[in-house]
Amino acid sequence: MPVKFPLLPAISVRLTFPSRIRRIPGTASGLFTAICLMLCVTMAAGRPAMAQSAQDLPPEQSAAKAKVILRQVIAALGGNAYLTAHDSDCSGRVAQFGHNNELMGFTNFRDMWIFPDKNRTEYISKGQNTLAAALLGIDDVSITHGGSLVTVFNGEQGWILDKSGVSDQPQDLVKAFDEQVKSGLNNMLRARMNENGVESHYAGSDLLDLKEADWIEFTDPDHRTLRLAVDRSTHLPLRWVVAVRDPETRERSETVTSYTQYVDNDGVKTPLSITKSQKGRNTSQVFLMSCKYDSNFSPDLFMRTSLEQAATNKKGAKQAKEKK
Repeated sequence: MPVKFPLLPAISVRLTFPSRIRRIPGTASGLFTAICLMLCVTMAAGRPAMAQSAQDLPPEQSAAKAKVILRQVIAALGGNAYLTAHDSDCSGRVAQFGHNNELMGFTNFRDMWIFPDKNRTEYISKGQNTLAAALLGIDDVSITHGGSLVTVFNGEQGWILDKSGVSDQPQDLVKAFDEQVKSGLNNMLRARMNENGVESHYAGSDLLDLKEADWIEFTDPDHRTLRLAVDRSTHLPLRWVVAVRDPETRERSETVTSYTQYVDNDGVKTPLSITKSQKGRNTSQVFLMSCKYDSNFSPDLFMRTSLEQAATNKKGAKQAKEKK
């Protein structure tokens, strides 16, 4: 039976009260008013973008302003080093959250890309672990009794290596990977925003995590709506919102990816914490421990033959261990 497995990669705001809050003069309840003000600021940190001035801009000016902001974003992410990066190799832990935002557990991973559409992710677990939507936002996969699991996607092909051996990825997972590539932030910034039919415009200002932000909205020929929130101070991405509509129910849903704790790796600014949320609740959070670029992977790592070789080596090592 084929196994579904997600691929890799909302910030909560903690409200802290001072030990003593001064009563606001001239009010019946200064303490109550102070708390209300603090709550309003906190809720504003995560509210959806309210296009405060975008509607007043003519289409040409809106598009021009979007291009200026996007140039600033690319420069902040590393400029030419970011745009020309050939591959990435990142390791860390992914945490999954349940329906009540309870932490379900952590799984270690190594995530390798040859941009834009070759991915190999290796997962390692010491006990039973279920990952749901950790990286792609799709159905569950379990690693039972500990062990490792490897997923590989190469364009329109995909394979998985687990304890039972190597098998083809289900077609819906391959389609989900293709959608991730087409709707991903990095692919949009590196290539897709320059494609014919992809348009961008300024979508207004906002306050996110107590930071002033600007929203850019993208549309493409396939009727995707993608939105980017940019920190006005650092010009780094804060949010990436992918909106989809269910073809049967016509209901609209959004997947929000939040980025924090940027560091410089090989000249490319990389967020160490990446959180995904849907319907107002966190679904997963990735914590990167290391990340490097332009390692010049062999393309063979992203082929079925590499998984078959790994399975053979693993089987041989197990047999040798049993003979001892």
